[in-house]
Amino acid sequence: MLGTALGTVPGLLLATGQMLPVTSVHRLARTSTLVRLVMDAEGQVLDMGRKVRLATPAQRRAIFARYATCWIDGCPLPATMCQIDHADNWSTGGLTDLKLLGPACQFHNRDRYQHPHRYTRRQTGTDRWTFTYHRLAATRLRE
Repeated sequence: MLGTALGTVPGLLLATGQMLPVTSVHRLARTSTLVRLVMDAEGQVLDMGRKVRLATPAQRRAIFARYATCWIDGCPLPATMCQIDHADNWSTGGLTDLKLLGPACQFHNRDRYQHPHRYTRRQTGTDRWTFTYHRLAATRLRE
């Protein structure tokens, strides 16, 4: 019954219980920018879309819990000594969302950004990634 009543009301029921006129909803839709934030149980931001490039402390802790080492196959550097990397380069539209972040040692982070064709990404879990580095000799054969 509540859904039926809300469907016929020309406005938006806010958390305060007040009604927002349809004209205000339309104005907000035309002039606002939507920002999606995903928070953990303690209210720490985990997903930030494109508004922010660098990982938050909460995201860093979550990444260190997920990954033991650099997310490049065979790289032994501990995740806690790595930089936080975007699965999709931030400069080309990648999001700063926890499911798309991981640890990369300084070498792999810079090299993957400069030479993305040297790496293959594969999903190893719901929100976990691994990259395979293709040796320079094999890359030159393809060029």
